[in-house]
Amino acid sequence: MTIYNINFGIGWASSGVEYAQSYRAQMLRHLKEDAKFIFLDFIASENIQTLTANLGFQDNEVIWLYQYFTDIPIAPTTYTIDQLKHDVGNTVTRTEVDQQGKVQRLYLDHQPQTFVTCYMKNTDQPYVDRAEFVVNGMLIRKDFYSYVRVFSEYYAPYDNYAKLYMRQFYNENGSIAYQEIIDGDAHSYVFNDARLDSKEAFVAYFIQQLHLTHNDIVILDRATDIGQAVLQNKGQSHVGVVVHAEHYSDNITDGTHILWNNYYEYQFNHAPYIDFYIVATDLQNQILSQQFAQYTTFQPRIRTIPVGSLDQLTMPSVERQPYSILTASRLASEKHVDWIALAV
Repeated sequence: MTIYNINFGIGWASSGVEYAQSYRAQMLRHLKEDAKFIFLDFIASENIQTLTANLGFQDNEVIWLYQYFTDIPIAPTTYTIDQLKHDVGNTVTRTEVDQQGKVQRLYLDHQPQTFVTCYMKNTDQPYVDRAEFVVNGMLIRKDFYSYVRVFSEYYAPYDNYAKLYMRQFYNENGSIAYQEIIDGDAHSYVFNDARLDSKEAFVAYFIQQLHLTHNDIVILDRATDIGQAVLQNKGQSHVGVVVHAEHYSDNITDGTHILWNNYYEYQFNHAPYIDFYIVATDLQNQILSQQFAQYTTFQPRIRTIPVGSLDQLTMPSVERQPYSILTASRLASEKHVDWIALAV
């Protein structure tokens, strides 16, 4: 049995969804359950391993949609700038390093407008996260690395800017695993055995390649625009939905109509195809159960599983300061920390 947990992105300023997944990963490890955490967003700012490891995910637990179809495993960045110089093949005539040491520019063949800009993983290490290749003043390619080159982006001049037109994803030996053709907002994914003309079709193809069985569980932490692809290709596997937030709008709900949170509307409207829902509190469980009974003909299985827990409560040794409030939320506008300040 494998438990697949589906999410979109991950970053340095991750949301509560990613932290909830991190806590879940710890719990499933403790239970010795095989779990995979799937990230569907395209991520180019960092090697995804840097971001997932930062939240405590183990490399063998992580599946990145775009890297899944290659034979390169999730791994730390260890590709060095000396390897890059060797692979470039041209003579490096001059090197410039920024003040922070995070960016090194390699000038090639005495051409002032031909260079490779290397973005280092850390200032005190020789490892390159990505490199940008400029020829005669025009950006033509970006390469992205872990221990080898993972993928490249190709650019062409268009209306005085560099237009991205293709990504190539590689196997460990440098052969091409597949290509992503890009024309503005239109994306096509080209494999030896398939051509997929949308991100939704790409996700559906990926779900098919998992070869899910009745022993597998798919947990949707996020499902916007991909819920249908999952449900249509889940096979005999069991699908669960985690409700990470307030699930409806109270001020637009009356005795006969309810406005679901748009992030969960598809999952709620297709309750017959969902095996279970997970909420964080008993109160939300009671409210959601009552709303399903009142506004729908469905009576789904809803379970309460807290996001995290404390081994013990630590009480203060001195009296607390009165009229003070602590928030553990992110400093994001939707958290309305300004309201808390006004309330105090």
